Amino acid sequence: MKLLSASIVALLLSVNASAALLTPEGAGEKVEKVSLSTGATAHVEGEAIKLTSVGAGLRAKKVVFVNVKVYVGQLFVASPESFKKSDAEALGSLKEQKAVAVQMHFVRDVDAENVQKSFKEALKVNKIDTEDSSVKQFLDSVSKGGEAKEGKALTVVGAHLKDGSEAILYETTGGNVSEIKGSTGLIEKIFSIWLGKPSDDGVAQLKKSFLK
Repeated sequence: MKLLSASIVALLLSVNASAALLTPEGAGEKVEKVSLSTGATAHVEGEAIKLTSVGAGLRAKKVVFVNVKVYVGQLFVASPESFKKSDAEALGSLKEQKAVAVQMHFVRDVDAENVQKSFKEALKVNKIDTEDSSVKQFLDSVSKGGEAKEGKALTVVGAHLKDGSEAILYETTGGNVSEIKGSTGLIEKIFSIWLGKPSDDGVAQLKKSFLK
């Protein structure tokens, strides 16, 4: 019974950890009244990886002819010198990053269904198979993660692991973390949401802000 209990606890910790994925470092710019950092430390499988902010901007979405402010997004990479700030090369250059992160500071409440819908639309625009096992796990984590709360942040971290596989970690605005492991290319698939072909004008503007 003790062994079973320990196994259950270990499983819960691995799938739904509560430690913050990113620890912000340094005072950066302010966008839409959101105070950003110049860098952060990502916590991946017991390793602390230093990240540098390479861009930030507002993600808005047109709703009935009105642009609604959704979140302030910030992009972090482990090796800024290897990150290509061009429309065509940015996504592919993530191969050179030990870790990369997007943090979304929400300026309004958005329910889990609409967060997932937005991500799914972006993946489909980039011809990513949303039924792929790892991609589906990511979308399921978003769905189960609950509402994105105003004044809180959603975080997505991509990391190249020592065994050659890749991991996506998703932290809800409530602080719960899910880890999805996959093969080479998983990071590019998920980060195509922000750095691939934009799914709408709001994402296009955010990508432009990341790359300027």
